[in-house]
Amino acid sequence: MTKNYQQLWKGATNATDRAEAVQTLAEMVADSDGRAFILDLKPEDVVLCIEILDYVGCDLRLACPLPHMVSLGHRSVQS
Repeated sequence: MTKNYQQLWKGATNATDRAEAVQTLAEMVADSDGRAFILDLKPEDVVLCIEILDYVGCDLRLACPLPHMVSLGHRSVQS
């Protein structure tokens, strides 16, 4: 099923909270077509994308290593 990246982008920029915006953007960059869409954004949309990504910050409670990591939406175990 082909994703509608324009619709996902609109959802990310109009999200009701930061977590929803970040989650939608993460869904977009999880595959090559989504990354290509992001790379083709207009300069003003690139600013919005950076602002959304800026919501993701370092949480001091997560300073110690986690037993797992999430990469491109898939959980993998660290050795």
